Amino acid sequence: MPSNKNVVVLLLDTLRASAMSDANMPNIKRLARHCTFYNNAVSPGTWTAPSHAALFTDRKVSDIKGVSQDFFSNGTDKIDPWMVKTKFLDQNSTTIASKLSRLGYQTSLFSNNPFLTSFTNLGVGFDNIYDIWLESNVKYNKRLVDKLSPIINGGASVRKKMFRASYLMTRILPKPLLDALYRDLRARLNRGVSNADGTYRLDRGAKQTNKMLLEHLTYRHNYMKQFIFINYIEAHENYPASRSIIQDKWLYMSGIEEMSEHAMSELYRGYLQRLSYLDREVGHTIEILKSKGILDDATLVITSDHGQMFGEHGMLYHSLPPYEGVCKVPIIAANFKNGKLVKLNDTISKPASLSALHKAIYDIADGREEILDGNMRQSRFVLSEHTGISEGWDEGLLKMLKSRSKSAQLIYDAKLKSNAKASAIYDNNIKLIHYFGKRKDEMYDVALDPEESSNILDSRRPQAHRMLQALRKLS
Repeated sequence: MPSNKNVVVLLLDTLRASAMSDANMPNIKRLARHCTFYNNAVSPGTWTAPSHAALFTDRKVSDIKGVSQDFFSNGTDKIDPWMVKTKFLDQNSTTIASKLSRLGYQTSLFSNNPFLTSFTNLGVGFDNIYDIWLESNVKYNKRLVDKLSPIINGGASVRKKMFRASYLMTRILPKPLLDALYRDLRARLNRGVSNADGTYRLDRGAKQTNKMLLEHLTYRHNYMKQFIFINYIEAHENYPASRSIIQDKWLYMSGIEEMSEHAMSELYRGYLQRLSYLDREVGHTIEILKSKGILDDATLVITSDHGQMFGEHGMLYHSLPPYEGVCKVPIIAANFKNGKLVKLNDTISKPASLSALHKAIYDIADGREEILDGNMRQSRFVLSEHTGISEGWDEGLLKMLKSRSKSAQLIYDAKLKSNAKASAIYDNNIKLIHYFGKRKDEMYDVALDPEESSNILDSRRPQAHRMLQALRKLS
């Protein structure tokens, strides 16, 4: 018999598991201490769209065509940097939202992420979709958005023409001048777009989210059972750091800019600032939910879709091979009964997949489970898949420029290398990263070596073979 419990998921986009120790996040840490805390949870993908699609549909990333296609090779046609035309799921996909709707839940999505909107079909199955990103993206610099609208609305064909015209204009420039101009334009574009959508600010939509959540619960929820999914994007790049710090990840990963300890620590400091701010806003979110009775009888989940790298393995940010900084995320499950928090004080160190939340949430909504656990601990092997990078929209321009610009060539090579498939499979604390023959596989004991500095593959080949066999079965 379907339960009467409300279900709320607060997804803190880009929160890596290790940041739970470093960041000043008293509200979230308090819940983690008194609830079920999965401190070795693994994201199914390495960027927003794959992880959300896997969680929503209970499928592996590699089985979902819309999020596992090659976005870099001929990526100009496949991914829209403004996320207006790209579709990640089919319109008729069965999602956790559509399943809960059939159980009598009103389902609502509040999203601050441009990948997660009504346009991209990741909102399929939700009764209400609040595309908060669109509003916040316009409010900081409407003039710039108006200038960009022909490119946004024109899609890939307009960008192709723009890239071609730009390239033809640069043919008259000497190669050294073109190279310097290209590097300068990348840095300027990064700063300009960041200023336009407010990404240097601490708030990237959390205040507006809480305002809209309060309005929704006051005027629109009709006192039905609620499934509320909120994506906060405060922890996403760019960060409130010194303006002298370059924040274009490909300038670092290509070797054009030095990935210095100073630059990485400045970016990480800005990341922690954002997390501290977000913790305060999440505290306000929880107060709103309490005041409107949503937490009288409810399961509240706080988690993330992927992590973030800050120089580890020579990498920056995410949408990269599944090292710990990218694929380890926290899952905090809080259960409320009669308006009070049910204190479990339960920390789970065994790896658990974020996508397992799909069945665990459904089991609660369907009355099969009283608290969130479900099948979260049952799978021996846990998988995270990197099917390629998301930043493929400039592939056509890079191809045109790389013969005349060393920087374009270096960035193209860095993107091509990072675009290679890689899958991580966990067997308790042992992790195998398989590169499908593109490079040597890697194996780590992540309990003893959380920084993944010592590849133990050669000394554990029988176990590596068993894990590879399991990976092939899962795939």
